[in-house]
Amino acid sequence: MKIELNAIIRLNNNEKYIVLNELNYENNLYYLTMGVIKDNEVDSSKVVILCEKHDKDGYYVEKVIDSDLMLELTKQFKEQM
Repeated sequence: MKIELNAIIRLNNNEKYIVLNELNYENNLYYLTMGVIKDNEVDSSKVVILCEKHDKDGYYVEKVIDSDLMLELTKQFKEQM
């Protein structure tokens, strides 16, 4: 699955995010995203890092919740800017 930058994606729970940046870290793809609210307005208070996963059914994304990994990924995303 190729997630494009600036695309708006919808998760299974109907939350919407705009993809701001992509990072390949330790052979995993991560996406820096920001929440989208009604009328496609960006919610700058809702920044989420998603990790691309795959299984026998296909590709999907999961929110990164590990605090140590989030800290490292945040550092990596900042270095890209």
